[in-house]
Amino acid sequence: MVLSDAQRRLRRSKQSERDLGKFLLAYNGPDPFYSLISSSTGRVGHITELQFDVVSIDYAAENENVRLPKRLMVWWDQIVDIAAKHKKQPLLRIDPTNEGKHQELHIITADRHRALLEIEKLWREGAL
Repeated sequence: MVLSDAQRRLRRSKQSERDLGKFLLAYNGPDPFYSLISSSTGRVGHITELQFDVVSIDYAAENENVRLPKRLMVWWDQIVDIAAKHKKQPLLRIDPTNEGKHQELHIITADRHRALLEIEKLWREGAL
């Protein structure tokens, strides 16, 4: 079966949501409140009134599968390389100057996020 460009983008987008859901469920756990409506991967994007894609214990997550501006990727690649040279974790902070209400963004690696979620889980379970 040959897929159109739109069908390929939709398929890639849904797979990206599933990947995020699997990540959050594995390292943060499912939210029992949403157990009757979330998929096995934690996806709730099919319920458009919620206005987010994935749910876990601590997260209402929106997943965007998009091409980022080259400038942003240059900044990210730079801090990842520099942090590694100094044996540090990379963090890219974006402080939007757009008009309107915007919150700053803190971008970390998936590995760092995973480690932080594991520590939070141990803390919630009383192991720390």
